[in-house]
Amino acid sequence: MTGPAIFIVEDEAIVANDIRETLISLGYTAAGTAKSGEIALEKIKTAQPDLVLMDIHLAGQMDGVDVAGKVHALYDIPVIYLTAYADKTLLERAKVTEPYGYVVKPYDERELHSVIEMALYKHHIEREIKKRDAILFAVSSAVEWLLRVSRKESPEQIRDFNANDIRDILEPVGLALDAGAIGIFRIQPGTTGSNTVSMVYEWGCPEYHTARYKPELSRFTWAAMGLSRWENLLVKGEDISALMSTIPNEERPLLDLLGVKSGVILPIFIHDNLFGFIGFFDLTERTRSPDEIEALRITANLLGAALGYG
Repeated sequence: MTGPAIFIVEDEAIVANDIRETLISLGYTAAGTAKSGEIALEKIKTAQPDLVLMDIHLAGQMDGVDVAGKVHALYDIPVIYLTAYADKTLLERAKVTEPYGYVVKPYDERELHSVIEMALYKHHIEREIKKRDAILFAVSSAVEWLLRVSRKESPEQIRDFNANDIRDILEPVGLALDAGAIGIFRIQPGTTGSNTVSMVYEWGCPEYHTARYKPELSRFTWAAMGLSRWENLLVKGEDISALMSTIPNEERPLLDLLGVKSGVILPIFIHDNLFGFIGFFDLTERTRSPDEIEALRITANLLGAALGYG
């Protein structure tokens, strides 16, 4: 099975096995079972399931509420409570652990299915919102610093920042995005009349090998790199999502030179003129959500404002 992985915490073996078979029949992956809170925490740490079905009443020193609280705090994994009954005090304790739903035993298969699907969807949306907010927080801090530095410069020209400073500013964004690398590319007039493009700033995760000083990434033309289509899109203010396995062969050299497999590329405009573009790259193929891309678009706009601040 390749469906979402669900872990079962239930101290009655017959019930646990019945739930397991039901989950498999519904298309989920059974990530494991545990009959006590102590065992559950050890197994969940290793299994890292997508969701936990938690019996509130467990044998042992920890009940389901205790275990759910730790799962929520340590692993940010959604929990659905299974219970045959619960007094008011227990329910009040359970609320604090922020469960994603309750299923009353004996459970109904359709009810279990719908509660699981709603919990998985809600958790996915919450994660996307947290990721977007983390990116925007990182961006706001970075741009505040850039604007403060910009005030010291002449307002008549585009700012040139120290590469180390830019790398430090891009790092919080890269970490919030869980990206492999971020590159800023600048467009300049070429000697033959065609515009040239150069990588001017870069940040990379520990696994990334810097490409900043590769001669191929200095003053290349769009056509020579096979990126004429990108130029047309960026001039129009459009973003580009590139996956190594799906882009045309002629557009792959840039990703090859960077040592990445995918990326989101967005234009940077300064005073309504295309300054260049910023690429948020990954070392493996990865598709970004609309919320992430919107946050990255804001990042590009703010960087453009900071670079041309005056």
